[in-house]
Amino acid sequence: MYTRRDFAKTALTALPFAAPLFAQSKVAPFASRFNGVQIGAQTYCYRSLKDPKEPWSAAAMDRLLDRVVAAMVQNQINAAEFWIAFVEPPGGPGRTPADPKLREALRKWRASKPLDLFAGYRKKFNNAGIGIYSAMFNFSDDLSAEETDFGFECAKALGTSILTANCTRRSVKRAAPYADKHKIYLSAHSEDAPFDPDIDGMVFGDNLEDALKYSPYMRITLDTGHFTAYGGDVLVFMRKHHERIANLHLKDRLKNHPEFHTDENTPEWGKGNAPIKDALQLMKRENYKFAACIEYEYKSGRPAVEEVQRCLDYAKEALA
Repeated sequence: MYTRRDFAKTALTALPFAAPLFAQSKVAPFASRFNGVQIGAQTYCYRSLKDPKEPWSAAAMDRLLDRVVAAMVQNQINAAEFWIAFVEPPGGPGRTPADPKLREALRKWRASKPLDLFAGYRKKFNNAGIGIYSAMFNFSDDLSAEETDFGFECAKALGTSILTANCTRRSVKRAAPYADKHKIYLSAHSEDAPFDPDIDGMVFGDNLEDALKYSPYMRITLDTGHFTAYGGDVLVFMRKHHERIANLHLKDRLKNHPEFHTDENTPEWGKGNAPIKDALQLMKRENYKFAACIEYEYKSGRPAVEEVQRCLDYAKEALA
């Protein structure tokens, strides 16, 4: 991850946060589909395009997504996982509790159901030739029923039938009936969610398997990095549960290093222990239909668009 100061030196444009350069360009059809395997990117990969000094507003988020879309066009990636928290007002869960006033403001914003904003985001991506393959929502334990419902409504407004859940064991179980209601696949993310107070969380294979029992709409988002860091075998899990995997998150981590990922244990792709290449080759060989989404998280002094391109090139080479 790099700072805004680093970004300013080598940004997409001569000036950081300027208007997108590629507004008239589009992603070519199936541009990031290689030998039958769809590679996408998490919008989180482009987090450095957010101006930390600009207060949240709907207009600011609209400009941010213009920059994200422009970056994805430059990278020629035709599928995205849309992280909903990326564009929400502050007040969401984290490693420390949110300020109560911000938390309540976020509840009210969600209760207002600003779904027209998300429909507009969908149009922005689609007009650039980018399909929203999946959405991602933070299912913390303190979500109200109304907030839980909002996550699924956002997925529908974004045009996807897959909602990846950053979740706890309790929250994903409570959310499962909403998947039935909306007929949206709820895909439990194999992550040590920063807002989960339990040591025994959703990053472990047995908890993921238990979650599959909650609903026929339950699925799994298998994260190659987190799963490896907590001692899981990505390839064994993929072979066993490929029919219930909705998507793969691609990142590298060091095996058996479950502490919060840092510069040291979240290396560049190929320098850790996550079997990224083997996982992609397995998808190609077995003709698995779910997508694999780049999740660029390691430290770099290069702009996000360059690092995402390096990740994309890595995946393309693995699938050659």
